[in-house]
Amino acid sequence: MSETAPHENPLIPNKKLRQLFVAMVEMRALDEHIAGMQRGVKARRRLGSTWGEEACRVSTAIELAAGDLVSDAHAGVAMGLLAGAKVGRQLPWIKDVGDRLRMAMGAALCFKTLKRTNVVVAYVRDGEVSNGVWRRVLGLASQFELPIIFVVLPGGGGRKKKRNDVGILSAKARTCGVPGIPVDASDAVALYRVAQESLGRMRGGDGPVLVECVAFPVEGRRRSAMVDPLVKMRGFLVGRKVCSEAWLDQAGDAVARQIAAAAGKAGPGAKPD
Repeated sequence: MSETAPHENPLIPNKKLRQLFVAMVEMRALDEHIAGMQRGVKARRRLGSTWGEEACRVSTAIELAAGDLVSDAHAGVAMGLLAGAKVGRQLPWIKDVGDRLRMAMGAALCFKTLKRTNVVVAYVRDGEVSNGVWRRVLGLASQFELPIIFVVLPGGGGRKKKRNDVGILSAKARTCGVPGIPVDASDAVALYRVAQESLGRMRGGDGPVLVECVAFPVEGRRRSAMVDPLVKMRGFLVGRKVCSEAWLDQAGDAVARQIAAAAGKAGPGAKPD
């Protein structure tokens, strides 16, 4: 007898859907807190923002296991929050994206050589990697069947893809022998499904995958606008009767209290390094 509750998707249990939303809310809260701390402050190194990337990041990293590694697209603490006690799984951040990708592939090659089931997730921002670098990186990843997922985040500067641009990078990946999958950057559920299937195949010995997170502009609004992933996920959860509005309103309370407590201990004069 099935234990699936009414309105529950057997592929993604309601408990997991709620977990995804909480992680997304917490990532947004931390990002807004860091942005506030950095506003008007001169620092040696500023932490990058993850605003609007919550679905892309949470859905592709929430099921990573001990020993898996993350290569981030910028210096920040968001993935450390998601990793929790396993924060050490992050590879050092390097400014040069080519070097960063080569380091990530080197780690994946070590996993492959040692016959470990671990994987590397490499986050890259759309537009920061040249076609030539992509061809070399994807070609090598395919040749050695590396256990690495390339997650291409929406580009910066308000540049969003047009409908007829969707899938160009994914198609390029396929010509290099790497499965390329374009997914709505605001759709946490779709991204989670793609990530789960990719992780399962990779741990079974299959090679790399490229997940192209596409930020579609909102109909009737300026081109730089995109659907807020938290708003989309909230509507999905309410529509599927996964949880109540009251539960959603309280989803980020725990991390909000932690941030407030940490800010209080740091004092009003605390500044980022």
